[in-house]
Amino acid sequence: MKENMSNEVVITHYKNQYLMVCFENGRAVEMFLKAPEALEIGDVFIGKVKNIVDNIQAAFVEVSPGVIGYYSLASNSAHLSVRPLNRKLCPGDEILVQVERGSIKSKAPVLTSKIQLSGDSMVFLGNTDFVGVSKKIMSSERREQLKRLGKEFSRAFGTGVIFRTKSDTMTENEIREAYQQLLVEYNNLMSTASCRTCYSKMYAAENNWLKYVHADRPMELRVLTDIPEVYERFHSDTVEGHRWELYNDETYPLVKLKSLETQMERALSKNVWMKSGASLVIEPTETLTAIDVNTSKTELRKKNEEVFYQINIEAAREICRQLRLRNLSGMILVDFINMSSEDYNHRLMSELKKLAKSDPVQLHVIDMTALGLVEITRKRTYRPLHEQVNRKWFHE
Repeated sequence: MKENMSNEVVITHYKNQYLMVCFENGRAVEMFLKAPEALEIGDVFIGKVKNIVDNIQAAFVEVSPGVIGYYSLASNSAHLSVRPLNRKLCPGDEILVQVERGSIKSKAPVLTSKIQLSGDSMVFLGNTDFVGVSKKIMSSERREQLKRLGKEFSRAFGTGVIFRTKSDTMTENEIREAYQQLLVEYNNLMSTASCRTCYSKMYAAENNWLKYVHADRPMELRVLTDIPEVYERFHSDTVEGHRWELYNDETYPLVKLKSLETQMERALSKNVWMKSGASLVIEPTETLTAIDVNTSKTELRKKNEEVFYQINIEAAREICRQLRLRNLSGMILVDFINMSSEDYNHRLMSELKKLAKSDPVQLHVIDMTALGLVEITRKRTYRPLHEQVNRKWFHE
């Protein structure tokens, strides 16, 4: 293990919330704020149906006082009612639901009746008979073997399964044993639900702190925290390359050591300055994020296309970092400095597409429009950083 790791995650407290910051080569690339009471994806609750909206085929279910989630009636035809239900779902009914997706912007968290329990080698799917195999398992013969085994489980128990990459190296007996353990856990959950009160959390998803900054994949990683309970819970994890350290210098807080307040301020700023003196103006809206590249303080003696190209390349690198840092998603439009050369535009687009591949979240560079705007889309995961900070009218 190298002493000076280029990849580092800092976990600390920030304004009554948990703050996770991922650094690569000394620069912050991702930040995430988590409220102590926030819902975790995978949590299972006994929720109460508040109302049903027929024209969108959905119900709104309260999973804890004041926290209401969206429950699609089209996607969830088999409801897990706590008590026998021989009619259509109605307001006041208590049902078992799992958090499928967190709230994004003004959208409520998404709930499902298709309960999933995750194991190292598979994901157990209750209330559905779907069978899937990880795309990372390349052998067609092995994929067919796993699918046959999954269909056998489905016929016998009326449940589904998704085989993860680890199952590729397991024997059939090991897979059966792993499935049985999850089946027992699922059956226990279902059998005890009728004895619990409304809003009870029936299953708590494993709180993997590193997933919020997409640093849970195997890598050489230093994790530094000043929260003893976080350190005690995770420092013994056997993830290859991870090294957990507890920071306990009370004279100089970790927030100050890593300049996290400054990092946060910059990540929320509308303007981003680059080394060349050029700048980005980043403006998220309800429908899209607009990014403008300006020459700003760059010294330009004349309109030199080579200089414009170099500024655009610098901007492309910084834009990809800022999208990760701020967790911006959906449609993104970038107005680069206009270049008349088709060759420069082609090289810029090629470099941008190459940079997009390094983002752990799916980032797709679509094209440059006739007006010279570059269209980008980024998959929605957790809510943007500016929304995490302003939680006055959001619920996790």
